[in-house]
Amino acid sequence: MKMLAAAMALFFASATASFAGDRALTEEEIEGVQKAVQAAGCTVADREIEAEKSGYEAEDAICEDRKQYDIYLDKDFKIIKKVLED
Repeated sequence: MKMLAAAMALFFASATASFAGDRALTEEEIEGVQKAVQAAGCTVADREIEAEKSGYEAEDAICEDRKQYDIYLDKDFKIIKKVLED
């Protein structure tokens, strides 16, 4: 029974980590995202930057049009998608 509980705990922990993008970002990653977001005329708080499977997400970025966006970047910090928040 203990093995089953341990196996289930390990499964859920690994599944949560892979979906949540909870790994800590390096200073270089944060700076790379910040530079790209600022070059696009937007700002984002460091705490709103997350790692994604294919790169990064800058959530709740405020852009020059004063609207809020989620901005997706590839691993080379190039913006690949900008989604207007409702």
